[in-house]
Amino acid sequence: MRKLSYTLLILILITSKAFAQSPDLSKVSSENTWFKVGINAGVPFSTIQSSFVLGLDASLQFLETKSSGIGIKSGYSNYFSSESTIKDIGEIPLAIMYRYYPASTGFFTGIDAGYSFIINSSNTKGGIMARPHAGYHGDNWNIFAYYNVVLIQEASQENIQNIGISLTRNIRLRK
Repeated sequence: MRKLSYTLLILILITSKAFAQSPDLSKVSSENTWFKVGINAGVPFSTIQSSFVLGLDASLQFLETKSSGIGIKSGYSNYFSSESTIKDIGEIPLAIMYRYYPASTGFFTGIDAGYSFIINSSNTKGGIMARPHAGYHGDNWNIFAYYNVVLIQEASQENIQNIGISLTRNIRLRK
């Protein structure tokens, strides 16, 4: 319970900082707004009966300032079962995202936070999710390492966690 409380507190602090001021969406343009589509691969490390995770992500990002981006994100990740008698589990996140870019290309860090729906599990329907990450970004591509956690809402169930790597393509809006 203590781990859950600390994680929730950190998520609240990060997302409240990211959205402290309402973004001025009248400034949306092809210069500061783009779609991101990507793939991710990871290794679960909770007691979930899975050997690896493979997924697709899609997001819409708006650069509020030259170094701060916000947006929305979804996707699908499949936790491939390590036993033939157990079904694969799916995760569908619905999240807000915050990214910090110290320079126009190079290192970046961020977090996705929201709710993940869990598919094919008789133990849970989902829970609060967070995905802190850090990596390298360019004009068209991003590559980053992440830690993904779903805080399962049922007290008797363990959280779903994995670490991995993701590659995303930036698709700029047309003028």
